Order: sequence, then structure tokens, then C-alpha cells
Amino acid sequence: MSIIRIIAVGIAILLASSCNGQATDSETIETTISQSSERYAHYLGNAGVMISDGETKLLFDPLFEQNFHIYQKVPASLQAKMLAGEAPYDDVDVLLISHAHGDHFSADMVLAYMSANPLVKLVAPKQAVDKLAVAGLSKTDMTRVTAIDQQIADKPIIVQIGSIMIEAITIPHSGGQRFADVRNTVYRVHLQNQYQVIHLGDATIENPPFAKQQEFWDEQSNELLLTPYWLFKNPQRQANIDVHIRPHRSIGIHVPTALHELKKRYGSALDEVDLFTKPGEERDLNSIENEN
Repeated sequence: MSIIRIIAVGIAILLASSCNGQATDSETIETTISQSSERYAHYLGNAGVMISDGETKLLFDPLFEQNFHIYQKVPASLQAKMLAGEAPYDDVDVLLISHAHGDHFSADMVLAYMSANPLVKLVAPKQAVDKLAVAGLSKTDMTRVTAIDQQIADKPIIVQIGSIMIEAITIPHSGGQRFADVRNTVYRVHLQNQYQVIHLGDATIENPPFAKQQEFWDEQSNELLLTPYWLFKNPQRQANIDVHIRPHRSIGIHVPTALHELKKRYGSALDEVDLFTKPGEERDLNSIENEN
């Protein structure tokens, strides 16, 4: 392992161990399918997911420090493997950040990751890239960064990285006016054989922003949707998925660790929903089924 990677892994472990609620016991990490699957989704923590499709690998929101004592952190052992580029986190092509909140993004950890993995490209909203610049992003690493600078209802920004096409739109952050200044970037990534993955970040529960982007949703078949769990909580919120996006398959992310309490509050609304809750668990994506 190179000196840079050793330093980066050390940073990741120190950052992870300094955060309350961080899972460090390897026994808490479960893998539910073989990584020999050609196409699979691998859960990291909170809204963090790795998508693997043949020789293509994507990381969504994988490096963050905060959990606000509610959400699942990425275990320290898993973070260290990511920083070191160890399997299954080797040969990652693109790191995508939805927005610059502490439970989705850490400038220090992303800088360490980029230093340790010099071939990985980064796509992130300008607000996150600005924080990286303050934290010490080098001119060399900046050449690997695409900053998404757009407003709500703007047309998609298209980023081409090798054979990977990424479309970005901005959907408001959940929480209304309190987070009105946050640019929450939604990504649709085109993989092999017309397979599209959408990551909604912390998308609002409101309907109008989804309706205003109807042309975007209609352009593709939207095979897999990674959505915050709160869009499943009642029929009105579910309509943003069923009426507008119409994915073939949906998996809930950003799920509180106290899942039993969540189900008490919302009754049977989440009973039939596929949720990522345990770091390391996976879903085989080779078979497409409508799971909404």
C-alpha cells in the first residue's frame, strides 16, 4: 500500500472513531448476496450506496461524519476499505455527492479518498465543491471534479465520464424553507444495457418539484430508484414515485436505525417496502421487478 493510502486510511479510522454511534464491529456488517453478481447494489450507511455493474462502480454519498444520533453511519472498517481501495471498493469510477450536509458529505474524508484513489472522478453540487476548496482541494485533484451549479427546475446537466453518462437535476431538500438554500442534486446514471439508477439525495416530499421535471422522468425507463424512506410513508408521498418517476424498482435509504420505532409511527406503510438498513447488505439487480 502506498504512503498516501496509508495516511488516508489512518484519517478515515480516526474520523470514524471520533464520531458517536459509529459501528465498528465487523459482525454488524452483513452481505446478503455474492459479489460475483454482475450487477448489484451494496449498502454503506444512511444514503450511501455502491452500485456495481460489470466493470463500472459508483459510490453515492459514501463519506460523511454526522448521523445526528438517528441514522446509520458507515462502519469504520468499511470506511478504511473504501479509502484503501480494497475489494469490493476497488476500481471505483465515480463518486457522487447529493448535497453538502454532514450526514452525506465530509470535505476532509472526500479529500482523503481522492488522494488515495487518484483515478476516481467526483461529481458534486457546487456547494460541496466550494467546501472542498476551503479544505484544501489541489489544482490537480480539481481536474477530476465536476461541480453541478443549477437551480430548481433547470434542465438537466449532462456529465460524460468514459462510457458512463450522468444526468443531474436539482430537487428541493426535504424540510421546506429551513433548507431552501441547500442544493440537493438528483442523479440519474446510465449503466450498461439501458440500466438507469436514480439517487434522490434528500428530496422533498412536495409534489410540484417532481411534476416540473416530468419531461426528465419520462425520457428514460428509470430502472432503479434509491429514495429517502419518507417518500414511502403515505399515498400522497408515494405518488411522487408512482406518478412521476415510475421506476421498475425502488429501495429506501436514509432509514433511521430505530426502525421498529419508525414502523410504530407509520403503521403498515413500510411493511412491503424494500429498505436498506444494515451496512454491507446487498441487492441483486440482474432481475428487474417492480417493487413499488
